Amino acid sequence: MDGIPTEKNPDPSLKMGYELPEQPTSRRSLVKQPLAKKPKVAASSSICNEGQELETASDSSSLIIHECGNNLLMKVHDTKCDSCEVKASTILTLSKEIEALRRENDFLHRKISAKQTAKATFSHCKIKTDKKMNFYTGISSIPLFNIIFSLLSPYMPKLKYWRGRKTTCSVKRQHLLRLKLIPQKDEFLLVLMRLRLGLLNEDVADRFGISTATASNIFTTWIRLLSKVLGHCMLAWLPRESIREHLPAIFQKTGHSNTRCIIDCSEVFIERPKSLLSQAATWSDYKSHNTLKFLLAISRNGFITYVSSCYGGRASDKFICSDSGFYDLLEYGDEVMADRGFQIQEELMLRFCHIIVPPGARTKSQMTPKECKKTKNIANLRIHVERAINRIKSFRILKSPLPITMTFHADDIIRTCSALCNFKPPLVKLNKS
Repeated sequence: MDGIPTEKNPDPSLKMGYELPEQPTSRRSLVKQPLAKKPKVAASSSICNEGQELETASDSSSLIIHECGNNLLMKVHDTKCDSCEVKASTILTLSKEIEALRRENDFLHRKISAKQTAKATFSHCKIKTDKKMNFYTGISSIPLFNIIFSLLSPYMPKLKYWRGRKTTCSVKRQHLLRLKLIPQKDEFLLVLMRLRLGLLNEDVADRFGISTATASNIFTTWIRLLSKVLGHCMLAWLPRESIREHLPAIFQKTGHSNTRCIIDCSEVFIERPKSLLSQAATWSDYKSHNTLKFLLAISRNGFITYVSSCYGGRASDKFICSDSGFYDLLEYGDEVMADRGFQIQEELMLRFCHIIVPPGARTKSQMTPKECKKTKNIANLRIHVERAINRIKSFRILKSPLPITMTFHADDIIRTCSALCNFKPPLVKLNKS
């Protein structure tokens, strides 16, 4: 009792003079529900970011904790929180609007930066004299440049800019594309400078402070517009009455007052295509080069009245005349002046028309004085179609070989250059009597 060991109890443990601390008894614990490794959002719930999901081990029934304001709510998995659903839809709408505004802001920043970096850009305002206008565009004067631009103005509000063969733009993107980097008058000047001076896209892009792709899209868009509008207005097949009223004196003196038109074919060099079939179709034995060939017809005063589509350099003059629809323009009794290479006598006779060609000396060794005089007179008249072709090729884009990518626009380029040549004074002086 006093804590001293005895024989019966050599190792006493009770009442040793001190008291041991009592061991705390463990409390009965409830079965804990295992938490998921990561909170998952229920698929049927309308809340994305404000819920945490708990699952019980027995029946796997999920609970979602929603924090709406300062209240902590626990709801069954199938129930929905209206407040959280409204918030989620609002957040989604605002995020879309922010993304659209961010894209528009980036576009406007690029536009402003392009204008700020391009300090020494070229513009129509820098052309002060008619001589400079003729040098850069091939148009004789500044007032004529403004007149042609006003002729195109009605078509500009609905002008759809070229974005590629397989590119489609949404309505909003088309609205952004209407925010031009340069005025439309400068776009018109850009196209004329490319035609007149034969400049590359990189050159005009640096001059006007735009990208190379934008310069290419502008040229493709405007060359189609010019070909359609100016080609329809300026390349017109003149009626007989108009031709008779403007009869030059040289035609009356030589006895060819019934001549309706003078025709000839011309060729433009192109780069050699990769396809062997294209190489064969565009090869010209006359030029010893790959070319595109087109038919040209002028009236007696040098006005260009007809320009055909482009054909491969292999096509003959006879084939181009029949395939291009030139014969459909002729009327009964018309006379067509051409070179000896145009073997189209039979086709014109079927339409009750005549062809005027220089007499040949193949069947005889010497021509008579009458034939020599006729050859000289026809040559003096036929030279005007050569002068008209030289006017067209004064646009330097046709002097160097066209790239393969430019052959798709060859018809539009030639028609536009021909139409611009008709704004110049007549090649042949009229009869003043």
